[in-house]
Amino acid sequence: MQPDDSNTKRSRGRPKGATSSTLAEVRAQAAEEKRKIREELSHKINVLRHQLDEMDNSYKDEVRELREALRMSEQREAFYRAALEERLLIVADHVHKSLTEWAAAELEEGQITQRKRGRPRKTFK
Repeated sequence: MQPDDSNTKRSRGRPKGATSSTLAEVRAQAAEEKRKIREELSHKINVLRHQLDEMDNSYKDEVRELREALRMSEQREAFYRAALEERLLIVADHVHKSLTEWAAAELEEGQITQRKRGRPRKTFK
């Protein structure tokens, strides 16, 4: 065999998808494609990280707002309970006072009559 034949047998033409026939050019082209793919993927990763950071910040803001609303609601409930308790005490005091005055008036109007032997009756007439 001749050296020219061995060289021609080793190079079987261009690799599939290659635009050039020499091995150095094919390697350079593959390295360039690899670099472009890496750049595209790193760009996509950066975009996704940015979106994740924005979503995380909005989540934290929403949680903070909801906690603040919950705190305000609990505070409002405590104020309502205090006002209701105070009003209930006023109403209970008024009812107690009214019943006491009514009972005193009934006692004043009631007559205790005498029995035959001079002992007072235990019931009202």
